[in-house]
Amino acid sequence: MYKNKKILGILLARSGSKRLPDKNMLDFCGKPLFYWTILACRQSKYLDKVVISTDHKKIIKFTKGLPYVETIIRPKRLTGDNVTSEKVVLDLITNKRKKFDIIVLLQPTSPLRKGFHIDKAVKKMIDNDEKFIVSVSYRNCLFKHMIEVRNGYFKKMKKNSPGYSLNGAIYAARTSYFKRSRSFLTQKTAVFQMPTSRSIDIDTVEDFKLAKKKFIR
Repeated sequence: MYKNKKILGILLARSGSKRLPDKNMLDFCGKPLFYWTILACRQSKYLDKVVISTDHKKIIKFTKGLPYVETIIRPKRLTGDNVTSEKVVLDLITNKRKKFDIIVLLQPTSPLRKGFHIDKAVKKMIDNDEKFIVSVSYRNCLFKHMIEVRNGYFKKMKKNSPGYSLNGAIYAARTSYFKRSRSFLTQKTAVFQMPTSRSIDIDTVEDFKLAKKKFIR
């Protein structure tokens, strides 16, 4: 909790992956890849509760033994390749009995993100009375998920020039606004800059190898 706001951390870790098979369960520095995001959640001072939505039997078995994580078995209708993260999050918060003021989506493919990054993003969002905030990094060359940022806010996706890119580590929103927009990327989305060294989003074998090189416990 921060400034009396109840904050929910959400991890989405389905089974399957096209480019990097079963990546959420890959051994990353001695633990399954998804574990490092759970650890970052534990390190956070502001997350009141952490839930993980998954259909992966091994992840379910692993997380059900953790008292600080609520495991939600994802329904089959939300496990396909074409199902967006936003759709899963919306389903989760709609069906959850306990209400939270703020939701924070934390992808398990960002193992270099730490608890203090989560807290800094949440603090900036609440202190500045923002509706949404997403983490970014600055790139001096073309990269994946490039965006245009204007006056500290997301404007649109772009492809043809260096600048900011979504790093996939943190997506946060005030719950009531997310239910209306059904997206974290709106004209009211502020950006939270993270160092490039902490901004590896694992999609490929090359990403995985680079993240392991830069990993610090």
